[in-house]
Amino acid sequence: MGLNIKIRFRIVLYLLAILAVVLILRLYFLQIMSGGLYAELASENISREKTVSAPRGNIYDRNGKLLVKSVPVKAVAIEPLIVSENEDVMRILSECLNISYEKIKEKVEKSNLPYTDRLILKQDIDTATMIYLKENSDKLPGVEVIDLYLREYDFGFLASHLLGYTGEIDEERLQSEVYMDYEGGDQIGLTGLEEAYESLLTGKKGKIIYEVDPLGRPVNILEETDPISGNDLYLTIDIDLQRFVEEALYQSILEVRQKKITNTDEYYKVPGGAVVVLDTRNGQVLAMASYPTYNPELFVGGISQAEYAELEDPENHSPLLNRAVMSFPPGSAIKIVPAYAGLTEGIISEYSRFTCAGVWYGLGPDFPKYCWQRGGHGSLDIRGAIKNSCDIYFYQVGYGLLLKNNNTEELLQQYLRTFGFGSATGIDLPNEDEGLVPDKEWKKDYFKDQPGYTVWFPGDTVNMAIGQGDLLVTPLQLAQAYSILANRGLEYKPYLAKEIKDSEGNLFPDSSEDDYQDLNLDESFVKIIEDGMVQVVSPGGTAAGTFWDFPLSEIQIAGKTGTAEFFGKQDYAWFASYAPVGSPQYVVVAMLEEAGSGGSNVAPMIEKIYRYLFNID
Repeated sequence: MGLNIKIRFRIVLYLLAILAVVLILRLYFLQIMSGGLYAELASENISREKTVSAPRGNIYDRNGKLLVKSVPVKAVAIEPLIVSENEDVMRILSECLNISYEKIKEKVEKSNLPYTDRLILKQDIDTATMIYLKENSDKLPGVEVIDLYLREYDFGFLASHLLGYTGEIDEERLQSEVYMDYEGGDQIGLTGLEEAYESLLTGKKGKIIYEVDPLGRPVNILEETDPISGNDLYLTIDIDLQRFVEEALYQSILEVRQKKITNTDEYYKVPGGAVVVLDTRNGQVLAMASYPTYNPELFVGGISQAEYAELEDPENHSPLLNRAVMSFPPGSAIKIVPAYAGLTEGIISEYSRFTCAGVWYGLGPDFPKYCWQRGGHGSLDIRGAIKNSCDIYFYQVGYGLLLKNNNTEELLQQYLRTFGFGSATGIDLPNEDEGLVPDKEWKKDYFKDQPGYTVWFPGDTVNMAIGQGDLLVTPLQLAQAYSILANRGLEYKPYLAKEIKDSEGNLFPDSSEDDYQDLNLDESFVKIIEDGMVQVVSPGGTAAGTFWDFPLSEIQIAGKTGTAEFFGKQDYAWFASYAPVGSPQYVVVAMLEEAGSGGSNVAPMIEKIYRYLFNID
């Protein structure tokens, strides 16, 4: 009996000894081996980090006039993962912010929680609301009042299509690598220059690391980094010229709408239009207007569904679209290209003459092609054909280009592409159309489901020679093409950002460098075409009635009218030009939708713009 007790006692002692050794080893591991790790984890448990918004860079015009700036506001941000589990918080926020409980709940539930750790519930709150939220922060876990920067536009509607607007980043962008450094609630550029220069305009956020108590309330700042403002953008546009051009475009549209189409009781509709003014010497965009327009201030703080629906309503003619970089049929404004192609390829010479009787049967008696002047223009050389915009002359030029080498080289298409058509100009704006230079391959692919239309016919080339058929160009492309002509073959890429400066005023290297290439055009052929364009605005030309009292003897203008047929719509009207001839400074191109004649309905607006540019009257 005594022996059993002794054995049991020893077993207990052994067990206690083993337990003591295990505890000592465990303490050694926790305190010595893993002490640093657990200290770090403990530190993380009592500290939190938050970012501090940085203002976006300002945008100025070429003369340093402030166009867009950032202004600080207070906003309510929520952490959806926390707020979604607390109905009381959502009810308090609903009452405080005057937002329905259902709307808050819907926004929280729709947020993609893995990617959205913060939602902006309301921007630009008043002082009373801010004080209430801060005083009741204990009752509102997951709710925070933060600093935010919103855009302010000093010139309202002006240049809205160029400047663009900003808005809150969405979940789709948050998931992309491009926006990997952004977080929910951040303001980003969504259109225009705001979008194109997002990476430069956005600032560098600040950071605050602070200690919190067991309830998560801040008690001490451990580390703080100040935000850095974004870079400032200085544009090529002159805001005063921009204002004049936009007003001229608007007034012109109103005036043309009062006119009736010849021999009808129908008025011109003119739903919209565009104007481009370039500096021929460097490709700088001095003004670019599109109508109808919109006020970017509508998007500050978030646009309502009703307001956005109004902007999207087809009855309002899509004011968000920048028509200056959209493509349309160009009509006779394109004739400078077949003129140059015909001269270069030997289809015509400087003194070649064709007779215009008002109709041409070169494609056969079953396919008559008519001139806009049904009575005909008589015998014309290339200068006279440009002056009178004679379709019959250019039908024959286009047909000659087609017949050369059996159209194996598609010469007209080649020269159109040489002048920049069919591809984007590369301007620093998003969503620029490439236009369309149709050819055999395009037609075969486009009509692959309609075999009878896949063949390229001679009529396709002939129509394209007068700017009809499937040819599409943008006002900006046409302005660049006329700049190429004015510069005797030098092609400048149009651009809007003249200079970029950081928050300390330092200029970004090469931010104002002009980009151009020499197309090696034959200057003698260019001079012939220019002579014809000078005659367009001279007595007898298609725009003579507009420029009769303009001082052409002092400031010579080279121009070309255009009237383009558009299936199912009224004719589109164009006028393209540059001045002064001999030492060109400006290219001015304008297009009005469904406005009829370019000579009578667009040229008057261009004449007013030249008066402003050259300080006449």
